[in-house]
Amino acid sequence: MASSYPSARYAWYVITVLFAATLLSQLDRQLPALLVRPLRKEFGISDTAFSLLQGYAFAIFYTLAGLPLGRLVDRRNRRNLIFVALLFWGVATALFAFGQSYMHLLLARVGVGIGEAVLAPAAYSLIADYFAPTQRGRAIAVYYVSIAIGSGASLLLGGWLLAAIPSHGLAIAGFGSMPAWRVAFVLAALPAVPLALLLVATVREPARKEVAMASAEPDASEQASAADFVRYLRLHSATFSRVLTYPALLSIIGYGALAWAPALFERSFRMPPSHSGPVLGLIIAVAGAGGTLVCGYLSDAWSARGVTAARFRVALLGSAVFALPCVLWPLMPDARLAFALLFASVFGLGIAQSAAPAAIQAVVPNRMRGQAIAVYLLLAGLLGIGLGPTAVALVTDHVFHHDGALRYALACTAAPAALFGLWLIGSGVKPYARTLAALHAAQQRR
Repeated sequence: MASSYPSARYAWYVITVLFAATLLSQLDRQLPALLVRPLRKEFGISDTAFSLLQGYAFAIFYTLAGLPLGRLVDRRNRRNLIFVALLFWGVATALFAFGQSYMHLLLARVGVGIGEAVLAPAAYSLIADYFAPTQRGRAIAVYYVSIAIGSGASLLLGGWLLAAIPSHGLAIAGFGSMPAWRVAFVLAALPAVPLALLLVATVREPARKEVAMASAEPDASEQASAADFVRYLRLHSATFSRVLTYPALLSIIGYGALAWAPALFERSFRMPPSHSGPVLGLIIAVAGAGGTLVCGYLSDAWSARGVTAARFRVALLGSAVFALPCVLWPLMPDARLAFALLFASVFGLGIAQSAAPAAIQAVVPNRMRGQAIAVYLLLAGLLGIGLGPTAVALVTDHVFHHDGALRYALACTAAPAALFGLWLIGSGVKPYARTLAALHAAQQRR
């Protein structure tokens, strides 16, 4: 079967291009986190209003668009879908830079969410058809590294930009004087066009592989309908109620911390984003990427050794590493201790979260992968990207009633999500193993 896949050299080139696209998507998605203070000041908004801008304005449309786009990924040319998406969210990012009201910013974030919704389902589906199953875990993990690096790069580059751009802004030909935060968004939007052209010129659409289905499903030559997909989820409900849900719970913590970490270091430690941004960026990039690479290595190594439910067990390991530091880091009395525990938290989160796509695809037939990833992103988007920043802001504004209590709000939202996520993974290992065995048996019979 491995010989029917494209050459390893070309497959890794495609990973590199997808890596670059995801870096850009993370930069455009996360950049507002560094700009809480100037955005609140210019538009007169509260923490909760900012969290809606950072969270649900993006997340609702990102996740809702992901469902039909996931179906489209299962039926249409995935490379071309990514090409259109790159151009769409690049334009939306540029429009954010020129927003003149809070509503303008919300609409621009909606555009970024819709544009980025196609990337993950299409990218994961492409990777599954470029790499044989024995190599897929490492390939997906390497691609997933771009999410961690992109999140870190958005803070790192944003911090550098804010430090380099004069506080009064810059004069740009044709647009006049622009404040620093607007310049940052213009620069973040620029790479979309050349990257889209590179993608369409050099990446080929691969043939779809591994279409074998369980015996209870319709003929594999047909496209899987939404009803087919729901039927399959119900057949293995004990597995999918866990493997699709745990990443969303951990995302509440991850995106909440990512959205508010720069503000926390400014409010609790008097450290401006131009100083905390590069440190946070390095922590997220290095710890997140390290955790993701460890996940990929362990996932493939344990699978090769025949460890039962290997990919899901890797998620359990990461969640155990992550659970305590994610609650303690915002409570530290010293910035250095907070940075250290945040590093440990991001490392464990990188292991647990990057296990999810490969774990999901391992128990889902080929023709349902786009829909499965879309549901995974729907839950992670609504609970993580959307609720994560907003839950922290609501606790700050309506429980503690003080901006300085941001650290306690972060800890209070992290603790229950971490414990429940750990339980979901631990209790899901056995049903996951049963689903994996059933799918493998069905493929062997064909």
